Amino acid sequence: MQIRNTAAPAATARTAAAAVTAPPAGLEFGNRSPQVKQLQDALVKLGYMTKEQVATGPGVFGNKTKAAVTKFQGDHKLPTTGYYGDLTHAALKKALAAGGKPPVEGPSKPGPSKPGTFTKPPVINAPSPNSNSRGGMDIDTIVLHHTGSNNGAGDLAWMRNPQSQVSAHYMLDRDGKIYQLVGDEKRAWHAGKGELHGVPTDVNGRSIGIEIVNDGSGKTAFTDAQYKSLTQLVGYLKQEYKVPANNIVGHKDVAVPKGRKSDPAANFDWKRLRAGI
Repeated sequence: MQIRNTAAPAATARTAAAAVTAPPAGLEFGNRSPQVKQLQDALVKLGYMTKEQVATGPGVFGNKTKAAVTKFQGDHKLPTTGYYGDLTHAALKKALAAGGKPPVEGPSKPGPSKPGTFTKPPVINAPSPNSNSRGGMDIDTIVLHHTGSNNGAGDLAWMRNPQSQVSAHYMLDRDGKIYQLVGDEKRAWHAGKGELHGVPTDVNGRSIGIEIVNDGSGKTAFTDAQYKSLTQLVGYLKQEYKVPANNIVGHKDVAVPKGRKSDPAANFDWKRLRAGI
């Protein structure tokens, strides 16, 4: 990649800018390579990163690069995973071919937020191998669970263990931290045999699963930090995938036979969540 020289003629600068291309797919958080630098240059050209941000870590797929990829994905109606895969590569290539936006010279400022809209809250990537393809099913349901313990580290380790054969897309710890174990575009293994509004269906294939760290006894309170994070996360997912309000359910609402599951626990404040979203 040719680096722009501020002393170069305008024609040379335009040639350098025109040379920005989309790197091959398959880049993710933590990668260090020339391909990551190529991705960053493309994001700068499209206005998703600043020159200053790229200069602080060229070739390193860090938090700023992931945030830029996630924002690009959201703007192009793609799953907001932060992973630069085939779909994101195709969209980036198309955007660059269309000319994109000029590079941003300084720190970017977020636009004014609209009432009733949500952005994806910060998540900690903790990939689980326990997932498979949705098989073409659209996301139209959100299922809430309690983990069955108050030990977030243990719950996280269990869902990341391939022998457990269980997972969820997200886990909310007691302190409100959100861990993403499975990308939204994949089918996590959280609901088992189920139905939706009385109709048998592959709940896992059509839903996002959220595990909330709580022992499920009905005596252990869900924390304020959990409600705050959950409201932002569910509000975002509801908005992103156009999930009907009556499809935001608990595991106990979809598990069959009835009574097989009780989560989230009886003391979970559904009214508080629904008022927030």
